[in-house]
Amino acid sequence: MPLRRSIALFKSSGGPISLAYKQRVESGRINLDQNQLSLSAALDSLYSNLSSPDSDRFLIPDGQLQYAARYYGGSWVLSMNNFADIAWAKVHSFIYTPPKGVYIYGSVGVGKSMLMDLFYETCKSGFASNTAQYYPIKRKCLRCHFHEFMLDVHQRIHEYKKVHPRADPIPPVAAALAKEARVLCFDEMQVTDIADAMIVKRLITLLLDLGVTIVTTSNRPPSGLYEGGINRSVFLPFIDTIKERMEVFEMGGDHDYRRDSFESNTDLSTYISPSHDPSTQTILDQWFSRGSGETRSETVLVAMGRSIHVEKANDSCGWFTFNELCNKPLGAADYIAIANRFSIIIVEKVPQLGGNTYNEARRFVVLIDALYEAKTKLIITSDVSREDLFVGFDASVATNDGDEEIAIDDSNIQRESVVVGEGGSSSSMSTTMIRTANNGAMEWSATGRIGVSLAQLSSVKEVSFSFMRAQSRLSEMAASHWGRER
Repeated sequence: MPLRRSIALFKSSGGPISLAYKQRVESGRINLDQNQLSLSAALDSLYSNLSSPDSDRFLIPDGQLQYAARYYGGSWVLSMNNFADIAWAKVHSFIYTPPKGVYIYGSVGVGKSMLMDLFYETCKSGFASNTAQYYPIKRKCLRCHFHEFMLDVHQRIHEYKKVHPRADPIPPVAAALAKEARVLCFDEMQVTDIADAMIVKRLITLLLDLGVTIVTTSNRPPSGLYEGGINRSVFLPFIDTIKERMEVFEMGGDHDYRRDSFESNTDLSTYISPSHDPSTQTILDQWFSRGSGETRSETVLVAMGRSIHVEKANDSCGWFTFNELCNKPLGAADYIAIANRFSIIIVEKVPQLGGNTYNEARRFVVLIDALYEAKTKLIITSDVSREDLFVGFDASVATNDGDEEIAIDDSNIQRESVVVGEGGSSSSMSTTMIRTANNGAMEWSATGRIGVSLAQLSSVKEVSFSFMRAQSRLSEMAASHWGRER
């Protein structure tokens, strides 16, 4: 369709998300993109469904959620005390079909998160233009990065298991989440860890059963989630659930709009290369001084009672070496805590990252995601340019049945490996332990073959996408306007 005609159609129609998008286009903040326009229309339709007068008629009341969760989760026990509640949940499963959420996938920087955020803001606060008024929906809404969501889920499971060590934690956790928000918006959904895979499969399905509407972005299509993961066949029914119960929207195009908006700082560089340049220390000292306050070491509290030591910090800036952050068993919880504590982060001596530094690279990508979500200023020193920081790599995945499961050569590991204790790539633990055939336990990333870890094999394609996302975000984070108030 010619651009002039598409603009004319755009101006003549659309719901609140399309109108909010139109305002950004007309103000010059963004350029008109046909794929973004199509997604705006899809999100308009979902907003319309959620805001219709009858949309909340059959919502499960907050007081019934725990019973419905037990029923849908398969962990209910019928008794005289809960007969009416269980019967109500069963009837409800036949009479109510909640609005379908939207699963948005596509390349990095194409506008997925921007439009999901417009949808979230409209649902929560409404939208007004010169010609129309759209009100907030009645349902409670929550928006978060998927890392943060899974961290919160692991925390809830941990707390529940302390009190009920033998009980199934997923139904009560799902009920609590549904009570807090009936519309969930996730940014960057990804599943690369067996512990997270098993939790996500049950929890998201149960949330959908409870009538929660989910909108999520991802770099992967549903069929690519947990690709190459151990015991993936157990996860496959969840992919079918996404396809059946959510609208799957592919954001076409591969133009990275984040790079268009890049403008370097006029006063101080945020990416300093080479790191051994005589001026590097001076620039870092200037950035550190912007944090104000006395130089000191401190301890930052992390979820589940953990903490991380910061050797050099002041009121608003934390100064680290790459090895301190990424060559240690740290995970998303640690990086989120650091990002929330400091408005400026300095990371020195970042090496070129690729297959030979897989675990360190994976942690660095998670760090960038955490800093990006918190709008924390990131200062990097490296001996390679920003464009050469990440080097793509690949690994092979063996299969016996066409299901792309990992073929594990170590004979000590049973075929159906299971998670021991708590953990997962999104939890405060950095690795997952699996039980071996002789009842021992070993670290997931230590179960590889031919010198390549199972973690590499199960998530290599995801990490490839993550590298592109990290490059894109580094460009945006280098802009002079990037950051939050100290």
